[in-house]
Amino acid sequence: MADIQTVRDVMMSNFTKVDGIMKVSDVLNMMRDSKINAILVEPRDANDVYGIMTLKDIARKVIGQRRKLHETHVYEIMSKPVLSVKSDMPIPYAARFLSNFDVSYAMVIENNAVTGMVSLNGMVVRWKD
Repeated sequence: MADIQTVRDVMMSNFTKVDGIMKVSDVLNMMRDSKINAILVEPRDANDVYGIMTLKDIARKVIGQRRKLHETHVYEIMSKPVLSVKSDMPIPYAARFLSNFDVSYAMVIENNAVTGMVSLNGMVVRWKD
């Protein structure tokens, strides 16, 4: 029997974290330059949790509502909290987990630290049957 792929095998380790006070326009430029579709938003303090902002959030919550990219802060449109998965979780379970919550991204945790992000798209594209 073949080894089961894990989240570690398909995660994006080149993820970006930003401060929620940043303007959406600035973060969107970073996302374009890095060719990424989602960013993590840093917790404000020890009692806070990570957030996430995706291109879909920008489309729905800024462009779709005719807000201005340069006037909107990331914290106004991000989703919070972000789902997390352990890096050793098998891909079938991770895909089911994200699907159950109807989200496309999760942050990856290893040794109590964020080590990457994983997406449903990434799981599909890198899946070896």
